[in-house]
Amino acid sequence: MCGIVGVLADDIAREQLARANGRLAHRGPDDDGLFVGDGVGLAVRRLSIIDLDGGHQPISNETGDIWIAYNGEVMNAAALRAELQAVGHHFRTQSDTEVIVHAYEEWGDDCVTRLRGMFAFGLWDGRTPHQPRLLLARDRFGVKPLHYAQSGGRFAFASAIRPLFDLLPALPRQADRQALAQLFRWGWVPTPLTMFAGARQLPAAHLLVVEDGAVRIRPYWQLRFPAAAERPRLDEREAAAQFMAHLQEAVAAWRMSDVPVGSLLSGGVDSGALAALLTELSGPIHTFHIAFAAASHDESAYAAQTAQAIGSRHHTLTFTDADFDHLPNVARHLESPQCSATSIPIYLLYRACREAGFKVILTGEGADELLGGYHWFDGDRRVRPFLPLPRSLRQLVARLPLPISTAGRRVLARGTTNLAQRFRLWHEVAEPDVVERLLVTGDWRLDIDYWTLNSETFPLHQFIALETATRLPDFINLEVDRMSMAHSVEARPPFLDHKLWEFCAQLPPGLKLNRAMNKWVLRQGMAGILPTAVAHRSKQGLASPHAAWWRLEKLPIWAEEALHPVSLAETGYFNVGMVTELRLEHGDGRADHSRLLMGILTTQLWHETCEVSETSQV
Repeated sequence: MCGIVGVLADDIAREQLARANGRLAHRGPDDDGLFVGDGVGLAVRRLSIIDLDGGHQPISNETGDIWIAYNGEVMNAAALRAELQAVGHHFRTQSDTEVIVHAYEEWGDDCVTRLRGMFAFGLWDGRTPHQPRLLLARDRFGVKPLHYAQSGGRFAFASAIRPLFDLLPALPRQADRQALAQLFRWGWVPTPLTMFAGARQLPAAHLLVVEDGAVRIRPYWQLRFPAAAERPRLDEREAAAQFMAHLQEAVAAWRMSDVPVGSLLSGGVDSGALAALLTELSGPIHTFHIAFAAASHDESAYAAQTAQAIGSRHHTLTFTDADFDHLPNVARHLESPQCSATSIPIYLLYRACREAGFKVILTGEGADELLGGYHWFDGDRRVRPFLPLPRSLRQLVARLPLPISTAGRRVLARGTTNLAQRFRLWHEVAEPDVVERLLVTGDWRLDIDYWTLNSETFPLHQFIALETATRLPDFINLEVDRMSMAHSVEARPPFLDHKLWEFCAQLPPGLKLNRAMNKWVLRQGMAGILPTAVAHRSKQGLASPHAAWWRLEKLPIWAEEALHPVSLAETGYFNVGMVTELRLEHGDGRADHSRLLMGILTTQLWHETCEVSETSQV
């Protein structure tokens, strides 16, 4: 795991490249390296996990005309190495980084389709001196970040955004107003946007090639859900058994490491399954859990049951209101505001992992996307039968005291038969008119570039496709990568193994989400391994009690300063009177504006900690 930077330019100063690379020291504290060639510069900060002594980067082929800066882990590197050696390739190290170089020599850009794992890399091919090319690649689910920008005739890329400003002096540090508007529409900034007007993020499962001065981007992988006639015929027992075999194999592949591997343990079935399977492979492990002083958010009793059942050495820390004081530092590492505060407990969890001596941790992200575990998957199934009714009638029903979530009421009242429109409603932070009054200026015309939805595919699978193309890489994976790497820890999500996903795509929806339970094949597979209370309990997602925090009589000084009318006027993003109104309504309990307020606060913190010099207009 590493931090990477690179630049294409006629003149490259080594000290400039080194300065940009130094901003990523937290991502790779163990080693650093630079390569400067004719018109190209690559640099890496390394967190040593595989081939501890021999994996120095950047690394080249034998002739020194192909160089790579690489972040991630290729879980099938050993098999690829053997395949490449069989056709004549020679290796100097045991690192998975060198495997990619030789794979590119053998298969060209298509080498990425053979890589299993999580990765982002920049590979410079100078074999044709008069026509060199740069290849950027990002893994299938966007586990690892990759940002890029162009300015002043130069092109740069990096694992984070701030190094781009070191490499591109002419790049303005402006806020992107479209990105800000989308933040308050979705709760996160959607790819390819970033909060900086000149910086972009390469979408997951995409390649970017710079050649002859042109930049071309294309996808190299897309999840396909086969039609009913093309699916294998499996009964429930066979499906659960085959799912568990694929998951066990994924955990075996993703635990590859030359340093100890631990596991997070939330108290749910996802992380519990990974911890149990890792224990079967490795023997007793260390597990890490964050408890909450607020009982409504606490899962520590379930985590303790799992830890006892698998015999792990269990570490627990407790989140309190005082931990919100980490938010400014969290915002600095995220480089993007969010309409939540889940990043804070994640930040604390990975700090505890590092303090216990762990560089590699398994984590359960991806299971809910894979198997329909989020409440909106089941909520949409329940709402769909009502959609043909007149909207006026649905609006009346939505106001009844029914056991339905706030988002469910919103979709019932305003939803249509257009699935993509409903997906937006499930995630909506606030109604468009509220956001338009909140923002000083904005642009709501930008649409998300979705995967093509097959109308013959089950609605659940369409929702999974949308979730995997948007919220998973842009919110879930972003915060896990940034919060883990803030403490030089590699977070590995085996549920995001693409072979596991390709198997699950063939399963009918009822084996993922049915009327009895969600994540059906996983729960069936873990029966008798995890405590029954854990294997069959309803999902309780990780969250911080920020709605209650916003109702404190007085927020910490740093928060009050960020939200002071003078500070709000200086940044120029928000209507000052509207912010005051939202705080009053939330404070006296008339409404829950906690997501809006957290988005406002983290935007203000982002502006300060990321040293935004000016705001841009749409």
